[in-house]
Amino acid sequence: MCSHYFCRGGELVKKRILFIEDEKFFLEELQLALTEYDITPAYSAPGGMELIQNGDFDAVLLDIMMPPPEDIDPERVGYGRSTGVEICRRIKELYPQLPVIILSVVRDPGILEQIKAVGADRIINKPVSSSEVSAILDEVLSAET
Repeated sequence: MCSHYFCRGGELVKKRILFIEDEKFFLEELQLALTEYDITPAYSAPGGMELIQNGDFDAVLLDIMMPPPEDIDPERVGYGRSTGVEICRRIKELYPQLPVIILSVVRDPGILEQIKAVGADRIINKPVSSSEVSAILDEVLSAET
């Protein structure tokens, strides 16, 4: 069975992916390329957290570097360098079984260890192609079923 779909109410529907990314062009480019999924965009960390609490998602794609929400001390997240670590931690506290895939340009070993410690399921290094993202989503979502 293809990992892109599941049965909801007797109908075959696309798996829903929340994509939290502040780089609008990159987000929209991947959204257009990943047509096998139902991608919901969030252009900020607070927007993503609001959507995740009101939606039913099968996985989250999460950028590591983005402006922090107002309730996070900017210094604590390296002035945005590791905002995704804190957002991943919050998502995993609310939905421990929800796969979170981090997209990162950060190569700092300390931040990469933090990502693993908060429970991210995978880390994808940017730049990345849509086919790579699709393959990793397939792998992660197949493991969940």
